[in-house]
Amino acid sequence: MKRNGILRNSFYDIGIFFIEGGRVTKVKTSIYIDRELWEKFKNYALRKGIEVSSLLESLIKDEMLEEVLNEALVELTGHEGYELDFEPVKPKEGSVSELVRAMRDERANSLPG
Repeated sequence: MKRNGILRNSFYDIGIFFIEGGRVTKVKTSIYIDRELWEKFKNYALRKGIEVSSLLESLIKDEMLEEVLNEALVELTGHEGYELDFEPVKPKEGSVSELVRAMRDERANSLPG
């Protein structure tokens, strides 16, 4: 988009929630993102019946999950050298990828919005 002779990227405001003192607070932030990608994302959220902010917040939480779990495990164990031991789970039918996709879809459909 061109304004005042300057080529600008798409610029959008988004809201992200944080818990402070037991209550949820909303933070307004701004990001630069490809206009076409943003429009597709908004349409995707609309088709899913989810507010854009809720979907974006969910994606951010999913992306940060490993780091959050790592911090919690370090806090529980007292050191970074922990080891997780578990037996792999095999789905009764289909592939693991299909199972993960179904679980993600179920979670996405349960989000308020």
